[in-house]
Amino acid sequence: MGAMGIVRRSRATTRSWRLVPLLVAVLVASCVPDGSPPPVLDPGPDGELRWLTAVRGKDAGVYDDAGRQVLLRGVNFNHLGDYFQAHPDLPTVASLDEDDWADAAAQGHNVVRLVTNWSAWEPQRGTLDPDYLARVRAAVAAANRHGMYVVIDMHQDAWSKHIATPPEEECPPGTRPHIGWDGAPEWATFTDGWPTCTPGSREESPAVLAAWHAFYTNRAGIRDALAATWGRIAAEFAHEPGVAGFDLLNEPGLGFDLDITLVGLAHYYRSAIAEIRAAEAAVGGRGHIVFFEPTVVGPFVETGFSDDANLVFAPHNYGESIGPQLPGLLDLLTGALQLLARAYGTTTWIGEYGSFASDDAERAAYMSRFNRLDDANPGAGGTWWQWEQECGDPHDVAGAYPPSDEWVAQQRERCGDARMATPCTARSYPRAAPGRLLSLRAAPCGGGTLTVRGRTPTPSTAELWIASDTDGRPVVTGTGVGDVLAERRPGGWRVAVRVEGDYLIDVQG
Repeated sequence: MGAMGIVRRSRATTRSWRLVPLLVAVLVASCVPDGSPPPVLDPGPDGELRWLTAVRGKDAGVYDDAGRQVLLRGVNFNHLGDYFQAHPDLPTVASLDEDDWADAAAQGHNVVRLVTNWSAWEPQRGTLDPDYLARVRAAVAAANRHGMYVVIDMHQDAWSKHIATPPEEECPPGTRPHIGWDGAPEWATFTDGWPTCTPGSREESPAVLAAWHAFYTNRAGIRDALAATWGRIAAEFAHEPGVAGFDLLNEPGLGFDLDITLVGLAHYYRSAIAEIRAAEAAVGGRGHIVFFEPTVVGPFVETGFSDDANLVFAPHNYGESIGPQLPGLLDLLTGALQLLARAYGTTTWIGEYGSFASDDAERAAYMSRFNRLDDANPGAGGTWWQWEQECGDPHDVAGAYPPSDEWVAQQRERCGDARMATPCTARSYPRAAPGRLLSLRAAPCGGGTLTVRGRTPTPSTAELWIASDTDGRPVVTGTGVGDVLAERRPGGWRVAVRVEGDYLIDVQG
């Protein structure tokens, strides 16, 4: 039996998932927390990183403390990831240096989703590792110096680097060795002797399913332990405006039972949010945004899992990029995620997206499509995957495990050449739009043209990023537009525009 066949579904669960479209429609119409954005102030043209807050309800979005709706557009940095190493000669992550921060800022990014792992945060149960905390602090400080926020992401793939098929083990027919990935520490990994060999994806290994089942049933208190870890992290960063928030768990996997999975995930989210809020309150913190995700294969946590006002739905969107290449699937998935966000009463922030096509033109065409869809309903932005992929990254090793000497020698030639070039990521966009952002239109693949429409009850300053490789000053026109300040930066222009009332900003780069 395939491992996904091991995932048990009760009859009630099976029937309920057939009714998902109807249930979602009902949920969208149900009551959700309805918050109000902060009052609009004029922060002036200085461009400092201001405190961010999420709002739920009819004005769902991310706002800074000047009442401006903020788009967080950027990239995933995995340099602090604690990955399974398949061969000692192949590093799993690239070094993180000043060039990375400067180059990301030059693409116009104003956020980095910083991959971190529970195994590195808490190798010994109950205490944050001080060296790892220092590395995260240094990354946050470096990002902030370059005008970028950080979302601290609790990353995992296939539960843990401590689940891997031994190289000498022969897998039964129809299965293949499972490579270790990243996530939980060894003390929180329970597999009970289930086979590691997988009949399909990394999530389908029976040992991985067993580890998730242990988490969702809170075996040995590990679910509560991860929630408590978030409380410790939140206390450390409680007064940092350059931390946009916390992504509670990357792509949660399935356990053996779908009902137990969804109930356990909701319990974890509630507990983690409670730990974060208690830790922030204890030190007088203002409260960071909490980003939450659906499961890796689609089923989503119940809409009523939390009434916390400071939440953002953070799914990943790999429609037509990973998985079925069905025409129109990207559009369909984009719309479905927006519908789910309305059910949660939140905005969306796409934590991962991207194209992995080998052809540059194909990747550019895909990203152009994605960007047009994103501009039509931008939510709070998103981060593409990923900035660098080193020669021993599990994504490279997965198809060649256990690695042969020949493959290792071939990989060694590309070690240190880790940067992943993805077209159409350097784009113009509004970083902060006073009041409510009503629409935006930008060149889908580079270029300096941008049109922003919004409404503000109080005169304030919009902040725009205009992608450009020329020294020609952008031309700003529109309605409700006043003074303009344009500053040349590597990769483009930072433009501050005074606006009032119903405004329309048109920029030609």
